[in-house]
Order: sequence, then C-alpha cells, then structure tokens
Amino acid sequence: MNAPAENTAPCALVLGTLFLEKPSSSTAKLLLEGLASADLPAEWPYGDKAALEEIGEQLQCTVGADPADLDRDYHRLFVGPGKLAAPPWGSVYLDSESVLFGDSCVALQRWMRARGIELHEGESREPVDHIGRMLVLLSWLCDNQPDQVIPFMEEHLMTWAPRYFAQLEPAAAGTLYEPLGHLASLTLEGVPLLRQS
Repeated sequence: MNAPAENTAPCALVLGTLFLEKPSSSTAKLLLEGLASADLPAEWPYGDKAALEEIGEQLQCTVGADPADLDRDYHRLFVGPGKLAAPPWGSVYLDSESVLFGDSCVALQRWMRARGIELHEGESREPVDHIGRMLVLLSWLCDNQPDQVIPFMEEHLMTWAPRYFAQLEPAAAGTLYEPLGHLASLTLEGVPLLRQS
C-alpha cells in the first residue's frame, strides 16, 4: 500500500519505541495496547490486508501475556546474556568483524552530525545504529528533514534492516517481536514508495 509521507513519522516512532523499550515500560504498554486493539488493515498505512490481519491477531494473542515473559523475550532477543539470534545493531551486519560501534555506526554518526542532528543518548545507551534508534531517527527526519529520508534509508537503514528482520522473525517466533518485526519490515518496504509521491 502506498501511503502519504506524513504517515511514516508516527509509524516509525511507534515501532522504534517498541524496539527500544522493554514491554513492561509504561510507554511500551500503551503503544502495544493501541496496536493490539487497532484495526490494522484499516489504520496502518503499510502492508497488505492479509498480512496486517495476521499481525493484528498475533499482537492480540501476545499482548495479554505475562509482563515478565514479555520482558524475558525482550532480553533474550535484544540484550542478552548470550549470543543474540538477531542482533539489533547495523554494524553487526555491515562490518567485516561484526562488531558494535563499527565503521558503519561511525559513518551514521558522521552523517547525523553533518546534518546537524544531535546524538542524544537519552535513557537508551544503545549505539545509534540500533534498529529502534534508527526507526526513531526515521520518524524525526520525516518531520524535520524530509529531504533526508531517502538518503538515510538508502545509505544507512535499508543496507541491513531487511536482513535483520529476516533473522528476527524466526528467532522471535511465538513472541511479541514476531509480529512487530513483520510490521516493521512491511512498513520499511513501503517507505521507499515516498519517492514517487
């Protein structure tokens, strides 16, 4: 579905926040409840009806889960301990040594500085190439520097996000992050259509 540019910012912000925050946080709880109760095929601007119906059903099933279980899934998938099946940092996919804060992360930091975008750590101590931070940045760019959305996606986000979501979905099977990963993937697939709008 081709969605207008103004839809990208709120979608990316919701998804970015949900990949950054534990599901038990008050913000994540509100966002998850909103997504689970939404009529996604009618209200989410990216993806086809069948996929969005399936995502909506999965979200309804997982949102009511025990908060401790949801937080365990979050830690298993995004924090550790142990090897992560789908690490949420771009440099793990893009750098030859698969390290955090690698060359691709540094390149993103330079890109942001060159455009006057501040590198706020905030509560998140995650590198700037964490999938959640990059989705939040996408949202910010849509609202503040829309001419930079496509360059950001082509040079930084889409160089690794499709591979990440392809790894995340099976690693997150049966958890909240399976439908969230699918929803994020569908959303990012739709954003390049902005070039034609």
